[in-house]
Amino acid sequence: MGSLSIDDSEGGYLGVASGAALLRLLEPNARRHRAGSRSKPFQNLSIYPLTPQPDPNRHVSEAMIDAYFRMYHLSYPIIHEPTFRAQYSQVIPRPNGVCWSVLAYVVAAIGVWTSASTSQDTLDLALFSQARGMLSFNFLEVGNVTLVQTLTLASNYVQKRDKPNSGYNYSGLASRMAMGLGLHKEFQGWNISPLNMEIRRRVWWTLGIFDIGASITFSRPNVWPFQGVEVAFPLNVNDEDLTPASHSYPPESNHMTPYTAVATQARFNTATYQCYDRVISKPPPTAEEMLHMEATHIAPWLASIPSFFKVTAIVPLRYAHAQAVCDWRLRNLRIIMYRPFVIRKSLINGAELDPSSKEAHKRCLADAKSTIVSIAGYWATKEHNRLSAWYGLYFIFQAALIPCICLRSEPSAPESPAWRSQIITALETIQAMAGLNASCARCHSTILDLCGRYLDGYETEPNQTLQFQENLSPSAMLDSTTFEEPWSMDKPAGDVSNGQMNGVLNMMWPNISPLDAADVGMGENTGWLEFLQASSYDDGWAGPPSLPQ
Repeated sequence: MGSLSIDDSEGGYLGVASGAALLRLLEPNARRHRAGSRSKPFQNLSIYPLTPQPDPNRHVSEAMIDAYFRMYHLSYPIIHEPTFRAQYSQVIPRPNGVCWSVLAYVVAAIGVWTSASTSQDTLDLALFSQARGMLSFNFLEVGNVTLVQTLTLASNYVQKRDKPNSGYNYSGLASRMAMGLGLHKEFQGWNISPLNMEIRRRVWWTLGIFDIGASITFSRPNVWPFQGVEVAFPLNVNDEDLTPASHSYPPESNHMTPYTAVATQARFNTATYQCYDRVISKPPPTAEEMLHMEATHIAPWLASIPSFFKVTAIVPLRYAHAQAVCDWRLRNLRIIMYRPFVIRKSLINGAELDPSSKEAHKRCLADAKSTIVSIAGYWATKEHNRLSAWYGLYFIFQAALIPCICLRSEPSAPESPAWRSQIITALETIQAMAGLNASCARCHSTILDLCGRYLDGYETEPNQTLQFQENLSPSAMLDSTTFEEPWSMDKPAGDVSNGQMNGVLNMMWPNISPLDAADVGMGENTGWLEFLQASSYDDGWAGPPSLPQ
């Protein structure tokens, strides 16, 4: 999980808006080697050998393909199901030679991963290893839609297998190849069938969802192009209404289809990318600016969601995951937008917020609570699989950090019982997901390390702990190292200290020390420090400690 990458392994840049940056602020003295013992799922794959000669028909079963299209496809329909199934059955030719075989293995790996009954199942790793072994630099000299689909799915798969930077790189290759093929353009008078044009649209926008989502997760600059893109959003149509024999586009459906989610999320990204860009830019945005951006960018998109896909709508069970993730993404973006104002209030003891900052603070807490309640409710009533466990854990962990911040800062506040309730709900939900997501153990222990002492005696019972750990493979278990507590029991965690300011510096530049930051010329008025200083001097805050000269 990218949110827990607070050490230097998988050493990629994690910016100020990432969850890892927030953890650095909350626990500046966290042991940096904590994540060093996490599982390395792509190591030692030789124990799952497949034949040296790739043969999709031999290794890829109908059940794997069925699982892919039953679960994953309804959120990310980058492949046209009837066409792929016909190619697999060799009813029609398989295009682009080896590229199609690689795609088949990646589809199978995702299908196996989503349908596995525990986090210990590893057949998907062997299937993906086979796909990866078939790729070579020669593929960079060719370009076709099949390869774009393959690289896009590979990027999302390896991210979910705890290889975020590998996924980021696959996505970069896919986006460059997609633009090289002109997937970002539609041309007047082009002699292309409606179905093929629609497939190009689905490929482009699904790739965009993954690429933008990864940038937000790791707080990296958006590299996805929004200017110069002239491609329509996917149509909300059923496969039987748009076939290879179609000579024109059918009318869009007024009900859920496999393409509702991708079309809705594509519009979301297009409408809201400026909000995220502003969050990670200097000077830090004001609360008034963020509220205005929500009103002008997010609210119109929210109003445009089809009634049958709104969060209040009852959708067929197979679409429940796609509907929920769309809502969780929205709330997560708003949490990211308004989280700095929660942090400011917590770090600057006794700070008085202006009306806009108060509203931003209120909205952040409301979205965090709604996310926790939504994911807990989803897990209590909907199908359990690794796909929903992955997204559920990511979004509930991000949301749970907000009441953690508040409770640490003001453990005796009138709102503290509500914060405790939210945190406990998040912990119980994370524990319930443990059998399907090995990262649950790390997230659960991190939340307890952050604010367990404020939870009125809540703790995992010994028998629960044993069961919680038995759900994980031995290589996924953490060491016993815990966060060092920077504050005493009788002191609110909101008092500003040198340790916290060093944590802020670590947030800004995750892979270098404060001394290294000074050596490369990064001044103290950067990132979080600049934001905190923006309105702090009137509140009696003396400012951050000076960097070494």
